[in-house]
Order: sequence, then C-alpha cells, then structure tokens
Amino acid sequence: MKDRLVYLASIIGAALVTGCSLDSPSGPTFDEQLKKDKEIINTYIVSKGITAPTDPNDYGVRYSFTSIGTGIMPTWDDSVKMNYTLKLLPSETQIEKTTKSFLVGRSEIAGWQIGLPLINEGSKANLYIPSGWAYGPYAYGSIPANGNLIYEIELVKVISQLQKDTVAINTFLSAKSINTLRDPSGLRYQTTLVGTGASPTDASSVSFKYTGKLINGAEEGSIFETSTSPIKTKLSDLIKGLKIGMKFMKVGGKTTFYIPSTMAYGYTGTTDGKVPARANLIFEIELTAVE
Repeated sequence: MKDRLVYLASIIGAALVTGCSLDSPSGPTFDEQLKKDKEIINTYIVSKGITAPTDPNDYGVRYSFTSIGTGIMPTWDDSVKMNYTLKLLPSETQIEKTTKSFLVGRSEIAGWQIGLPLINEGSKANLYIPSGWAYGPYAYGSIPANGNLIYEIELVKVISQLQKDTVAINTFLSAKSINTLRDPSGLRYQTTLVGTGASPTDASSVSFKYTGKLINGAEEGSIFETSTSPIKTKLSDLIKGLKIGMKFMKVGGKTTFYIPSTMAYGYTGTTDGKVPARANLIFEIELTAVE
C-alpha cells in the first residue's frame, strides 16, 4: 500500500538522520503497535475531554480544532507553511516549536500527509499521531521509539498546485483560441466527435486509442506516448483526469482533455521520465469499447 511505503520512507529517513541501524527492530508488528497507539491516544483524548474524530480512512490520526479557517484544505500536491509545537503524548513534554514550509506529499512524517488535508488554511488544530505514522520503532532526537505525538498547528498558508495548473492551462487555451467545457474538478475538455454507444462507469473496462502530449507554456509540447491500436484497461486504473473525463464520452466519440498535473502524475512525474514533475497534459482520446 502507498501509505505503508510512506511509513517505510519515514522510518528509514529517521534511521539515517539518527545513525541507527536499519535492521528490523524486535517487538510488535506495525499493526500490533498501531492498535496499542490508538488505545493510548484514545485514553488521552477521553481524559482531556477533547472532541477529536479519526481521519476518514481510520489510519488512527485524530484531529481537533481550536479555530477553523476559511481557506482551502491542502492536497498532497500542495505546499504549506505552518507554525507548530510538537509534544509527546501522553506526557505533553514539549520537543520543538518552529515554522516550516514544505510539500505535503513529501512531508517529514506520514502523519502530516494523513492529517493536514483535513485542516483548512487559517485553522489552528491539533493532530494526534500514532508512532507508526511518525518515526516508528526508532528513536529520533528527543522522541523515543514508538513515540506518539501531538502537533499543535497553525496552518498559515496553502499554496495550491491546482490553482497554478489552472492558470497555466487557461493561458495555453487562450493562446490557441480553444474553447472547452470545464468540470468542477478543474479538468478541461473539448469533444470533437460525439459517440453513439455506451458511456463508461467507475466499474467499467474501456478500450481506447490515444495520444498524450505535454503542455509547454503557450505551446503543445512533445508527444510522450501514443497508441494507434486500442488498449484495454479498467477505468479505475487510469490517471484521475481520465477517470473523470472518460465518463463524459460515449463509444465512438473523440475528446481532447486538458489535464492539470494534480490530476495526472503530480509532483513526481512518471518513473521513465517521459512526463516531468508538475506537467500539465493533453490527452486526445478515441473511445472504442466499454465493458
């Protein structure tokens, strides 16, 4: 799972910083420790009379608000600036008080990746983070092995990558005098041929021909991938922009999609390097079959 990979990256990072061994520590498994941590955090929250729901995916990160801001909630693709105080849980021993700016998807600990997307810009909130989503079974500075953490956060600024992408795509479309429809997600699209067959659903498999291009400022960039013969795949396996957009199509139709990087390959790009980080894309799609 992606989240487990984030966890692994966090404990390896901690180990490298502290110089400790990367050998597997003896003790409980990740899931066993997480169960213990959830119980410790719950006992603390109940004892303090705090209202702190668990994150929607039930990873065990709890959160509470002192004040709720009116700004946007960050995604993994966004950068944030936050003031925070770090304390151990349940002792409330203060470890650190500082200001940091960083990309959420490359946060120092996975607990921030889980918790920060639940907090609006301008909010003051507390995150209660199990050790496995922090520094795991390794000691890190003043944080003990399997240390549960409290982060008292002021989310000062969210820098939205989607907003940046939208401006760039609008600039491109304006320069080319291209008229499109806009989905609320930020996806832009232009239908060049309306099909007469079925439209896909989230559960569908789709067959389609395509050409993928980069957007390079006000110009079309290079073609990074193309297929003149139909390929077949589950709709759910495609990038977000195509998962949303292809549901607007019917078999036999042709549509060009203008996809923000946050709905494509994000801040990493593709592993083969054909699509760089933060690249906005054009996909020309011909939908040939739906199952």
